[in-house]
Amino acid sequence: MSNKRHYRLADERPLTTEERTLLEWLVAHGLPNAGKYAAQLPRVTVKSRCACGCPTIDLVVDGNQTSGASELIADFEGRSPEGVSVGVILHCREGQLSELEVYPIDEIEGPFALPNPSTLVPLSDTPQER
Repeated sequence: MSNKRHYRLADERPLTTEERTLLEWLVAHGLPNAGKYAAQLPRVTVKSRCACGCPTIDLVVDGNQTSGASELIADFEGRSPEGVSVGVILHCREGQLSELEVYPIDEIEGPFALPNPSTLVPLSDTPQER
């Protein structure tokens, strides 16, 4: 994942159970404005995914993909099942859920899975190294 360009691969499909669970958790526990996106969750599907090996996915609602400036509605840190420290951001664009970004905190090689929501803490609550 180091120094690689992050290309998107077409991957039009329904959300997996893990993706849906994480999205629902992020909307429920994200920033105060995140809750207003809950009604979109049943209509969200995947449009594409990152090619680098991370589990980042681009989202569409009712088949409509948005672009433009991103509004962050959730920003957390946690651990993947493989023990990778990850950041998790839920993006909205043009009033619509648009991207579930999951990235490694440190440089790693190889793919990793989505974190379980039980491992997530708000980025502002993450202990700082001294």
